[in-house]
Amino acid sequence: MRRTAFGIALGLVFVLAACSKGAPPPPPPQPDLHPEAIDYQVMKTSNLFGAGCNFAAEGGGLGALVLAQEKEAIIKLEGKIVRLPADKASRLLSDFARTRYADGSRILILAPIPGTLPAEIGQIQSLPTKLAIIDTVGRPLFSAKGQVQCKAM
Repeated sequence: MRRTAFGIALGLVFVLAACSKGAPPPPPPQPDLHPEAIDYQVMKTSNLFGAGCNFAAEGGGLGALVLAQEKEAIIKLEGKIVRLPADKASRLLSDFARTRYADGSRILILAPIPGTLPAEIGQIQSLPTKLAIIDTVGRPLFSAKGQVQCKAM
């Protein structure tokens, strides 16, 4: 009798396990981002001047991929200016910018490369930095190494 009860109980466990839904599937992957350089002409026509830091990727020319300011970071995607609000709880990158910015679909992180020191060139402070843009789940959308240059304007 005990064997029969045990067999029925064990069978019910397998039936219930087969009927359970399990974990929901992960969200679909986000497409890779391709930030475009923000050159002087775009800065002028979009009135993007102000104190802050510019991130330029290694080998990417003089155009900045990110304009990081006190209240927002600005990137250019598919020809359009995109503004990401500053995460006010994030660490300061300089007196004029932060290390983390986020909107509802992506997070932008400017991380100084450990073991490197900033260089002062006149009024400009330059620091080796890694740029990472991830989705809200933490999946990478874009990354690059380069220089952050900060200046009060």
